[in-house]
Amino acid sequence: MTTHQEFMAQFDDERKELIEAILTAITEECPTLTESIKWNAPTFRDNGKDRMTILLHKKDRVGLILHTGAKPKEDKKAPPLYADDTRLLEWNSNIRATISFFNLTDFLSKRYLLQKAVKRWIDETKGL
Repeated sequence: MTTHQEFMAQFDDERKELIEAILTAITEECPTLTESIKWNAPTFRDNGKDRMTILLHKKDRVGLILHTGAKPKEDKKAPPLYADDTRLLEWNSNIRATISFFNLTDFLSKRYLLQKAVKRWIDETKGL
């Protein structure tokens, strides 16, 4: 499987509609990102670097991890890369954050904020 559509065609889970809505929102906001499947989940890449991955391990939600790939090394004690004005990001380190949605209604109420957050993430991580 190399595309998100192929992955989702085989994905049998009650969260499928929510995941598809998140993927669509990201693609609409950042159409130059490329798709891949990594860590057994849909991932987005910018200029060949992993930047966002859907988190599927918690059954009560769908997460989106915003990251910088394998490099640079993260520092869990350092301040975050930037101040998040969407208030969606839960910072896990200075260069990694998570956004969670519990259901489609939750996502739809925050869709615009998600799009704003992922656009900013791509802009802020261009040089990393």
